[in-house]
Amino acid sequence: MQKLPVFIFPIIFFLISCEDKDVTLGDRLFEQGKYEEAIKAYSHYLELQPTHIKTIYNRGRSYEELGIYNKALLDFNKVLEVDGRNVAAFLSIGNHYYRLEQHESAAYNFEKAIEFNDSNAEAHYLYGKALHQLGKFSEAMGQYNLALHLNTDLGNAYLHRGVLYIAMNRMRSACSDFRRAESLNIPDAQGAIRTYCN
Repeated sequence: MQKLPVFIFPIIFFLISCEDKDVTLGDRLFEQGKYEEAIKAYSHYLELQPTHIKTIYNRGRSYEELGIYNKALLDFNKVLEVDGRNVAAFLSIGNHYYRLEQHESAAYNFEKAIEFNDSNAEAHYLYGKALHQLGKFSEAMGQYNLALHLNTDLGNAYLHRGVLYIAMNRMRSACSDFRRAESLNIPDAQGAIRTYCN
């Protein structure tokens, strides 16, 4: 095996350091809400590390925050090309389709997220929401219940389960859930209480 010249190692170290600075800068810019600048930093890093999953995903999230949903979806799908079991990517793709009211596609992606991590409360809640929109009320209720079993502080799950209880004409259960959602500072809970519980 041929040895690399000693002077090569500082160059390699320098390149790796520069790459790390780009991805760290991207994360910092994302946290500051500077999404366009974050995208530039992430894209620069991906020129050197094109399969770095976290960076691809975070660039997708930056596009999403800017409302550039088609590019966000491309990045989330790229994540799955590298890691076909990536729960965050499935959830983001599911949210993309939910936003478009393509609830079958949303449900499929949320279910895939659960397949790879069945203890993810957010995945069960989102799957429940998609099933709810598809009119599959008993399945949706099961998913909301699982989500709240896994995380008793998931306020939006209480809110949406409450809405489902309304559809099932179970007003007492609905109001209990709306009050729990309100205690967890879910904005729409107060309106639901005013409408259904007074």
